[in-house]
Amino acid sequence: MKTNANINLTMHIIQGFDRTKTAYTAEANFFEKDGKFYLFFEELNPDDGTLTKCRFEICAKMLRLRRNGQVVIEQTHIHDEKTAGYLKTPFGHLDTKLKTFKFSFNRQTDGTYQLALGYDLYTGTEKTGTYLLEIIILPKEEIIS
Repeated sequence: MKTNANINLTMHIIQGFDRTKTAYTAEANFFEKDGKFYLFFEELNPDDGTLTKCRFEICAKMLRLRRNGQVVIEQTHIHDEKTAGYLKTPFGHLDTKLKTFKFSFNRQTDGTYQLALGYDLYTGTEKTGTYLLEIIILPKEEIIS
């Protein structure tokens, strides 16, 4: 994958009394087209070396994300709305509901972009967790020859 940016990703997951934090950096492809921003990157699973391809489509009022790997996740986030999504695992398909309580995407004064997302994930009527995601997108300097 050709890359033109780096990302710093941090995810906090709260499930009952359990709290976990995942943080990593990755190379990414980031661009704007027709009023939408697109972010593509790959996550490396440190346990087994498998890759998950991630795609974020971001516009002013909505974020659509898809993770495609051993587990496929499709989610659409709209601030203060409940939306449908799904998880597809080797064990089957699971419909989900998302209640997005935080969504912002802004260009910072230093030229980086910041995505902040907070949502509750439901399977059926049961809340399975609260997720807080932050991605800092650092565009690489273009090399002029």
